[in-house]
Amino acid sequence: MASVRRAVRDCHASCVTMNCMVRRAPFVTWLVAFGSLASLHGQQEPLEKDHQKEDDPVVKKPRLVRFVYRSHPSLRVGKMLRVDFRAKFHTDFRGFELPITTDEGLFDLQRARVGIEGNFLKIFEFELERELSPHKNPWRDAYGNFRYFKRAQLKAGKFKIPFGRDQLSSPTNLPFILRSRIGDYLTPARDIGFMFHGRFYDRGLNYQVGFFREDGENAKTKDNEGTGENVFAARVTGTPLRLLNVSPHLKNLEIGGAFTNSDVPAGVRGLRGRTAAKETFFPHSNVFGRRIRVGAEAYWNDGPFTVTGEFIHVQEARTKQGLRGEDLPNLISRGWYLSGAWVVLGKKKPDQTEPANNFPLHHSLGAVEIGARAEQIRFGSSEHPGRPSRSLRAANVLPNSDRAVTMGVNWYMNRFMKVQFNAIREKIEDVQRSPIGGVSIYWTRMVRMQFVM
Repeated sequence: MASVRRAVRDCHASCVTMNCMVRRAPFVTWLVAFGSLASLHGQQEPLEKDHQKEDDPVVKKPRLVRFVYRSHPSLRVGKMLRVDFRAKFHTDFRGFELPITTDEGLFDLQRARVGIEGNFLKIFEFELERELSPHKNPWRDAYGNFRYFKRAQLKAGKFKIPFGRDQLSSPTNLPFILRSRIGDYLTPARDIGFMFHGRFYDRGLNYQVGFFREDGENAKTKDNEGTGENVFAARVTGTPLRLLNVSPHLKNLEIGGAFTNSDVPAGVRGLRGRTAAKETFFPHSNVFGRRIRVGAEAYWNDGPFTVTGEFIHVQEARTKQGLRGEDLPNLISRGWYLSGAWVVLGKKKPDQTEPANNFPLHHSLGAVEIGARAEQIRFGSSEHPGRPSRSLRAANVLPNSDRAVTMGVNWYMNRFMKVQFNAIREKIEDVQRSPIGGVSIYWTRMVRMQFVM
């Protein structure tokens, strides 16, 4: 009897258990099905996202022809052609020691240039730039450069003859409003010609060798006539200290040398000397024969500090330029400058050309740089027979020189705007040829507002 009762209880318990399982079966089945769908959805979700990425217009392939704007407007045609549109505007406010005046007055739109630059198939570079304001030479740079071989590139057109670091540097990147006196009057500047150039050892050694029609715009007379012909020019720069076991601060030191040789027709075509106010203190002289330039340069940059120095020596023959047709001693023009700049507020860009827009107090205030430059330019004859004279045909030319010190502050407001403040103190050696009669020391004050795009 007890065994029968135990069997009945076990049967009842089994029925209850089976009944519960049957009642819960729909929930279990739904749970398993949901888990399977979730697993399937999880496997398909990346496929759906990838499909969305392909349809997303943001990641579509760029159009063949498009117009973009970053630091300046640019037209792109695939990877074949790139054309950048550039503009440069410099406005100067100047104050001189009375009674010095200039044709432009105290206000001058120094530069108003527009142009294009770019490349075709990344192996042919080009640049075309024109001055909008009245200028003796309105077309500035107009050249093409074939750069398929980086160690042997060919540049042809109108561009700067490779001589003089100060002259070759763009005015938008210089720490001073005006170039040095030797950079303005002893270097050739632009002319028409062609040049082979290249670089080795990861820019550790650079060379430029070219031939040009005339001796550049800086050597022209006041009537815009050329003074030299058949010009050969060569320049080499490098950073040799980076190969030596020296302090890392010295490895950035770049040194270089340059040379030009040209033929000068007979006439009043010698190089002249002028002050910051463009007042002549040594006029064009009678020359005939060969003009030879020799230059040496150095550039050092370490963080916010930059130091630049340069020396230029020019020799001009005076064959048969005496009053009786005799040969005269060569005319010698030489000079030097040493400048330094310090970014006191802000930082420099990676290319080390100008401070970046990173003022410590507020980013929108830009960066501040201070600088100073000492320089001299001097004219005279190579030999000194007889009594010195100021005559342009004298055998012993009475020398004259201009010593100048420039102090400046630059405010880089943003990537487009820069404001510069300069004070220039000059001293003329020969007081009788000073722009101010009887005064050898005077000041020039300048403010420049610059817009570059």
